[in-house]
Amino acid sequence: MLSAVSNPNQGVTLLEIIIAAVITGILAAIGIPSLMGMLQGDQVKQGVDQIQLALQDAQKQAIRNSKQCTIIIDKTATPPTIDIKDPHLPNNQGCLGSVERTLPNNVVMTGNFTNNEVSFSFKGNTTTMGTIVVKPAKGGGEKRCLVMGLGLGLMRTGIYDSSASDNPPSATNCKKVTDS
Repeated sequence: MLSAVSNPNQGVTLLEIIIAAVITGILAAIGIPSLMGMLQGDQVKQGVDQIQLALQDAQKQAIRNSKQCTIIIDKTATPPTIDIKDPHLPNNQGCLGSVERTLPNNVVMTGNFTNNEVSFSFKGNTTTMGTIVVKPAKGGGEKRCLVMGLGLGLMRTGIYDSSASDNPPSATNCKKVTDS
């Protein structure tokens, strides 16, 4: 005799499994590109932060040790690096806490600093000014920028106008980051 009560141990049908797999595939296809873009944006932000921290560290060390510090920004290396000019010269030793700073692997950098060098006097002043743009190595993700001014070596970061050329970069295209 058949019972009107269903059996709770009954499994799922093949159709239900296929429908669940299709829905999961559609959600993954929608979500993965957004996740990848977010990860690229984080790497670009991390790259700009590393550049800013290296410049600020060199400026602080120049003041602390009462000596000139010159660092090199190597845009052609993969990944880009920031290093002291000549580690064997006594003047440059200690200009960066660690000898070399490496940016994340998936970013490229452009800049308009003369000779790709930034020098700070014993007072922390600089005669170098310029703009650095960091962007994803692949794809057209968000570009970030750092602008350094003459004299006191004040720095600001922002989002680089994606419609503007970044070769050479311009400080006027580095827009302030606003929280929405």
